[in-house]
Amino acid sequence: MSHSSNLEVLLIDPCFGDTGLANPTIPLSVGLIGSYLKKQIPDINVTVLKKSTDILSFLDNKKPDVFGICNYLWNTNLANRLSRYALEINPKTYIVFGGPEINKEPVDKKNFFQKYSHADMLIEGEGELAFIQLIKIYLEERRDSKKVRLRINELGNCFYINEQHQFVSGPRFSRIKHLDGVPSPYMTGLFDHFLEDDSYQPLIQTNRGCPYKCTFCDEGSDYYNRINYHALDYVKEELNYIAERVNPSVGMQIADSNWGMYKQDVEIALHMRKLQDKYNWPMQISCSTGKSQLPRIKNVAEILGNALKITNAMQSRNSDVLDAIKRKNASNLDEFIKGLDSVSAPEFILPLPKETKKTFVDGLNGLLDIKGPVLKFAVYPALLLSNTEMNSDVKNKNQDLRVKYRQHQNLVGWVAGELVCETECNIYSTDTMNEKDVWEARKYVILMYALLNEEPLNEIFYYLDSKGIKRSALPMSLYNNIDTAPSEIQKCFNQYINSIISECFVTEKEVFEYMKKHDDDYKYGRKGGDLLRYCQKFWIDHFDAMMEWIFQHLNIIFTDIKGTKEELYELHQYLILLHYERSRMYSVGKPSIEKKFDYDILRWMEYAPNKKLSEFKKVVTYYFEETKFSKLSKEKVWKSFGFNLPSKEKFNNQWVKRLWLSRTQRRISRGDKVSSKQRMTHATSIAEKIGL
Repeated sequence: MSHSSNLEVLLIDPCFGDTGLANPTIPLSVGLIGSYLKKQIPDINVTVLKKSTDILSFLDNKKPDVFGICNYLWNTNLANRLSRYALEINPKTYIVFGGPEINKEPVDKKNFFQKYSHADMLIEGEGELAFIQLIKIYLEERRDSKKVRLRINELGNCFYINEQHQFVSGPRFSRIKHLDGVPSPYMTGLFDHFLEDDSYQPLIQTNRGCPYKCTFCDEGSDYYNRINYHALDYVKEELNYIAERVNPSVGMQIADSNWGMYKQDVEIALHMRKLQDKYNWPMQISCSTGKSQLPRIKNVAEILGNALKITNAMQSRNSDVLDAIKRKNASNLDEFIKGLDSVSAPEFILPLPKETKKTFVDGLNGLLDIKGPVLKFAVYPALLLSNTEMNSDVKNKNQDLRVKYRQHQNLVGWVAGELVCETECNIYSTDTMNEKDVWEARKYVILMYALLNEEPLNEIFYYLDSKGIKRSALPMSLYNNIDTAPSEIQKCFNQYINSIISECFVTEKEVFEYMKKHDDDYKYGRKGGDLLRYCQKFWIDHFDAMMEWIFQHLNIIFTDIKGTKEELYELHQYLILLHYERSRMYSVGKPSIEKKFDYDILRWMEYAPNKKLSEFKKVVTYYFEETKFSKLSKEKVWKSFGFNLPSKEKFNNQWVKRLWLSRTQRRISRGDKVSSKQRMTHATSIAEKIGL
């Protein structure tokens, strides 16, 4: 195939240039396709890119012959615009789409045809073998796209859309059993330019597939049911290569569906620990931990220290719901969570089939009431994803699942002269949970998120524990009395719900029109942000009202328990001074505030909740001293989340730089010089480790 020597192939898994995703993951999926392509046909020129600005520049200058694009929920419309732009400057470009969004049975066929009819070929399922076969035939047919289509019966996992808007499909390839046959794009140098750029985060995969059959996930199909592994040496060598080249501050992500669940994951974790000791990397690891073998997962987390958060994706705690979505959670999950030392973030989806507002709220409360670390929750909207059983349920009108479109995570920007917005298809009601119930449940979600995320109020929840009161007593007391909350708090709840309602539309086209109208508002964070914006609004704009509301209900909860009024008053004063700059008490020019307390709260927190605050009744003087984070203005705190930005200011959205309430607290020292542990959260401990 001498005619392959000048073939220019561009492979992308795109994100929005400099204004969309910051710190994006290195595009492993297309990198694996590229490294396998180079192995099979060495003289082909292969480039892998991610940022839309880089992609546009490459298209202008190189005009590639083949343009391979991986589609995910978060880049479908961006990828579509880039592919059309490639054809505008070179109509002969051979366009190939693959990825989870490519589906021969879409809910909205008309929309699918509109997006992908210009593609020469579409690939469903694993792409390495399919793409290689496609390129070989493309070269054999001397780059004649019409002749390639005539050989569709030789093209596994491939299909195209003909002029009659029909799918024409090839055979189904078996999945790759021996993953090591695909060279690592890291080890082949294909990703060196990403490793040299601190704005990218390495992504690895140690196995493929998932043994579970969840109806909302594309890996729930039989196609992905078998687990195929990389050899341990392959993974170690890849990690070594990355560690020697990457900036430790960028962390790492693992693409496995159930990492930590398998035997070799322990060996991989031990190797990562060696790399931590030698290179100070990876100190932040994002992944989806497994749903069984919980002791092994805990062992992996302990090996890696604070670098790894165990993410228990529960989705629901109701057995009827779990049956409906074919989900199987570990039977001893509650006991497992109780024994965790590190912060865990169990994940839920709202709304799911068979879930009601009561079962959903009860599920969150049951988890919060487990005697263990104070937890935060991640509650995601029920997204309708391609290639899932739930996608078929909507199509077949099962469970009365109703959907609307909305913009996806503020992913919007101008690309090659056009405004591009990513959308998501949300399930907004079911036969057991109407739209109003969903909005009411979301109010409880934002309340829980405000009370728990990054541990702003651990003292309060441990105080409840020490008195034998369920933790959920506080959020439920607040939730059941929102209509009597301070007016500014009520307004915040209502603004949150109204912001969601205003962004939801029957068609994707309506989302585009809405986003075009409010382009600048989203670009500079005056709109959007969903849960994150309004959770922070409670603390940044309404700190005093929030604290007064919380302690009003704590006093109601403890009305009949002797001695608690005095203790709650002390805790209230302590928390106000701990977050002094957030309060209306704040006075400029007080870098240190001296305050006497009748209880040694710092010392109590070292033993809480196993000991009562009353056991630490002792006059002690604390000094609340400002830090470089505590003294930052409200405007700068908002900017750290990407909200309320001045016009034309760019935003770098690295999570560790977000100024959560627990990061803007003052540092406490003691007047008696007795040492005690400084209050520290997971976020602040990680930040200190990597020097932020």
